[in-house]
Amino acid sequence: MGFLKTTRRIFLGYAAGAALMIGAGAAAPALAQDNVLDGKTLAYIAFGLQYEYQVTLVDHVKKLAADKGMSIQVYDGKGDASTQTTQLLDVISKQPDIILLNPVDATLLQGGVRKANEAEIPLFMLENLPPEGEWVAYNTFDDVAGGSAAADAVAKVTGGKGRVLEVRGAIGSGQSEKRYKGFHDQMDAKYPDIAIDTLKAEWTAENAQTLTVDAFTRDPNVAAIWAHNDEMIRGVVSALRQIDRLKQPGEEGYIPIIGFDGTPLGLQRIREGLQEADVGQNPFSMGTSIVGEMENHFADRPVAKETLIQPVMIWKANVDSPENWGNMVK
Repeated sequence: MGFLKTTRRIFLGYAAGAALMIGAGAAAPALAQDNVLDGKTLAYIAFGLQYEYQVTLVDHVKKLAADKGMSIQVYDGKGDASTQTTQLLDVISKQPDIILLNPVDATLLQGGVRKANEAEIPLFMLENLPPEGEWVAYNTFDDVAGGSAAADAVAKVTGGKGRVLEVRGAIGSGQSEKRYKGFHDQMDAKYPDIAIDTLKAEWTAENAQTLTVDAFTRDPNVAAIWAHNDEMIRGVVSALRQIDRLKQPGEEGYIPIIGFDGTPLGLQRIREGLQEADVGQNPFSMGTSIVGEMENHFADRPVAKETLIQPVMIWKANVDSPENWGNMVK
């Protein structure tokens, strides 16, 4: 079936986020009647189920698949490109009707992507794109915009000056590369008095804890900390507690922390004064959108080739908003 190459952006302000969720719910009866996905088999190779954002995304896609009569098999990529390579080749051999792929390192998966193309299995992509190969639709969070928003937040809490620790995700990960780019481009353009010390923590709390302690040992003068995901903030908080630098807002020596994801734990840390703010992305919007494009493809309707979901900044003033996805899960 053919598809139209279009692009769209989803802006997740409070009203927009609510409208999207309501719209998804309202569309369910019509989808059930249409149901071009009924009976289809979906193989979903996830980024890694050790991350709360990814678990929520996977669970939402599983629910949508069940609602539409699809049979779904989820593969835990474990945050490891080699594991995903093996999984992708195994999936292709089973010939599902659809493959949904969220690569850890898309470059290392391009051989598998080509094999999926040769097998003529429709491929839908989340968050990271390989340099070669074809896919029907690509859905991602606007990580460059998220990195830029984080830079603005860091400048706000530091007064635009000082040494800032950036706790970075994995080198080679598309999300990390784009968050890094958005953050640094915005800093270079607007905040010349902020110095960035980048810590390569590879997405894990354990690495973040070790590297944060090391960074304070080198130079204890830190104005703020930003991490590429909320999982690594766990390690940052543990590190600050370990060196007796974990303070509340208003206390002497307080170091503001900015997270990324908007997880339930991230929101709770904001409430408790352990985290200043969070760059929120929305797994419900991402899952709803990509499954919607699957339906468009099989119904021979126009397909959005690329969808960018926009960030929402979460502070203490709006941490309890029902539109924050972290408040939608328990």
